[in-house]
Amino acid sequence: MTSTPSAETCVGCGRPTRSGSALFSDRRYTRGEDGAPIFLCGDCNERAISHFGRQPTDRDMVQIAARGAGLGSVLGGPGAGAGPV
Repeated sequence: MTSTPSAETCVGCGRPTRSGSALFSDRRYTRGEDGAPIFLCGDCNERAISHFGRQPTDRDMVQIAARGAGLGSVLGGPGAGAGPV
């Protein structure tokens, strides 16, 4: 899965989280080690909380993004392994 800056794609599910999208208000944002932006939508954030037992840290978000397969395939659940919707 690749992310385009204009889509501001969630690293978990691949859905766009850009301003104006339905997922914008609940998204989380951080930067990767290379400075690239990383976005996590509210739904994937909730799945990550269930998985980690706490709010995912910026480091957790970087690790999720580094796996490259999306949060669904890492944690299971709706959209497991799915690309952009």
